[in-house]
Formats: sequence, C-alpha cells, structure tokens
Amino acid sequence: MNKLSEKKAEEKVPLIGIGPKLLIIMCPFFVLFGVLTSIFYPIFQIPINFYLLVIIGSILITFGLFVFIYSERILSMAYNSSELITIKTYAYVRHPMYASWGLATLPGIFCLLNSWILFIILVIYYLFVRILLQKEERYLLEKYGKKYVHYIKNVNAFFPKLKKYKPE
Repeated sequence: MNKLSEKKAEEKVPLIGIGPKLLIIMCPFFVLFGVLTSIFYPIFQIPINFYLLVIIGSILITFGLFVFIYSERILSMAYNSSELITIKTYAYVRHPMYASWGLATLPGIFCLLNSWILFIILVIYYLFVRILLQKEERYLLEKYGKKYVHYIKNVNAFFPKLKKYKPE
C-alpha cells in the first residue's frame, strides 16, 4: 500500500458521522415546507382524527429517539474498537441512527404538525442520507474488507430487515 492509501485508511469517520452536514442541508427544506404548511394549512391537513395523530406521532417519536440513543451508545462504546459492529440494532440495519430519524422520529413530528406535505421531506432526507453515507461506507469497506462486504450483502443500509444478521 502506498502512503496516501495508508493515510486514507487511517482517517476515521467522525463519531458524529454525517449528522451535522445532513442537518445543514435539510434546514432549507424544513423551512420551505414549514412555510407552505402554515400558508396552505387546510389543504395539507391530514384527514385523520387529530388525537389519533398525536398518539401515533408520540409513539413514533419515542420509538425513534429510543433507537437513536440506544444505537449511539453501542457505537460510542465500540468506536475505537477494531471490530465491525454487527450486534443489537446494527444486526438489523447498517445505519440505525439515520434510519430511526427517517422512519420514526421525523414522521412522528410530521404527524404532530398535522401536515401530509411534510412527508415529502422524508424522500429528500433519504436521498441525502444515501449520498452523504458514501464516504462512511468507503471508509468501512477499506477498514473491514470482506467482513463489511458480507455485512452489506445481508443488512440494508436504511430499511431494517426482520432477519437478524449473523456474521460469517
């Protein structure tokens, strides 16, 4: 290996990952769709009982935040480890913290805000997560090689599989 590729392999992905970049990129979309929701509220209102939306939203937010915090604790404990994390939430989805926001926390917030147009943000969120995760995925591929290739083939990046991952 040459010095440049050795240096690249040694560079760690920050513990906070793509979160700050993702937040900065998503802010204009939150503002735009928030303004649209407030201007055209009756048109974008979800046609479901508001109390049911509050219950659904609260459950989704609670579940999403639980998965996020639980996954972050697993990651922070194993961050300096030389082993690939494939246990607990990471046995079902490769990036459970980003998935928890996209599949539970944000939809829960949108339910509480009672606006169906906000759900379009989830598509934008997913696209940016996939784009921004490429660097992290390359780093993990360089660091763990065949183990990570096997993990990629058996565990989705964003949408959880119900079948638990078993290392080779």
